[in-house]
Amino acid sequence: MAANLFWFYDALVLGIALICTYVGGKRGLMRSVVLAALVVASMALSWLGSQVAAPIIYDSFIKEPVSTALSEASDKTDPINIVSDAVSGGNYGVEMTDDEIKALRTRTGDFFANIASELKNNGASEDEQLIGSGMETSVTEGMMNALVGDVVSPAVLDEILKNVSGAENSIKQVVSVFLQGSRPATASAMETIVIAPAIKAVLKGIIWIVLTFILMLISRIVADMFEGLNKIPIIGPVNIILGGLLGLAEAAVICYLIAQLVRIICYFTSDSLMFLNSSTANMTYVFRYLFNFDISSVL
Repeated sequence: MAANLFWFYDALVLGIALICTYVGGKRGLMRSVVLAALVVASMALSWLGSQVAAPIIYDSFIKEPVSTALSEASDKTDPINIVSDAVSGGNYGVEMTDDEIKALRTRTGDFFANIASELKNNGASEDEQLIGSGMETSVTEGMMNALVGDVVSPAVLDEILKNVSGAENSIKQVVSVFLQGSRPATASAMETIVIAPAIKAVLKGIIWIVLTFILMLISRIVADMFEGLNKIPIIGPVNIILGGLLGLAEAAVICYLIAQLVRIICYFTSDSLMFLNSSTANMTYVFRYLFNFDISSVL
């Protein structure tokens, strides 16, 4: 039922656009130009600030507890059991002993190709490539759930990692270390090349939004100094019309920030909320474009 209220997002965008257009016309062109310039500068400075602040915050307050949690989870996780569960859960009609799995870890070549070949030779009916792909997916999911499942669902982490460059290869690297059996190395690799980039990506987004709002408020105070231009004959009406157009541009910025805040909420709640979820946002006519737009692609 909540999905039927998707129109609220578009109504919110329309309302903000109308209000900002009116306010923009009231404050006039020059004041709007100054404000627009300051808003753009605010967004750029906020983005730069987020790039600097996120790693510092992570290293100072988050890295140690994350590393500790991963070490504890890794100590309780046996890669042989994860692989064995993947074999059983794959319904290949073939089972493997722990010793057989351990022997495959020392064989040259890709582990999943080797295990697929072994299962096929022992009677599995599926194509080797499909078996290898299925095993890799199952083992990766099992490892992720074992290492981070108590803190964040793998589904949420997967959504966050979609915004992290090279995340898929990073996870494959961790799986490779995991299969070698070194639990400390697994915890270290997971923290360094998967968790740290994921958390920093979220921190950058949050910091960017907060700093942008703060700097925009300061920008308004500075722009108010140009308010009196609307009272000048001839210049005043032109100033008002063009100011309205710039107000519309400001509305786009505000709506984008709101859309990204909604997107962050969706990440952290695994789209479990009735109204604040990706499906509802993507049903909209206008809001979905703001929701799915990645500003980092143009910065």
